[in-house]
Amino acid sequence: MTWDLVFEVDFPNINLIIDLVQSLPPTSVSCETSFSQMKLTKTARRLNFKDTTLNRIMQAKLLSPDVGGFDPNPAIDYWLVNTYANNLF
Repeated sequence: MTWDLVFEVDFPNINLIIDLVQSLPPTSVSCETSFSQMKLTKTARRLNFKDTTLNRIMQAKLLSPDVGGFDPNPAIDYWLVNTYANNLF
């Protein structure tokens, strides 16, 4: 008899609870980082941001790569190929 069968007979929902507990993050570092970034973004000068604007700024801050890891070459290549950029020269 395996543990799955023992748990299934005696505690039919225990596997669901174990899966839920294992899927929770062990710390709240990502949440704390997000709130810190939001406090830095929404300063006294920028209290009138709409929710959508603040959401977009937070997504850019939290989901974009570090500046040290950013490779500008694809953006430069795109800009050089773009017809609008070519018309500037």
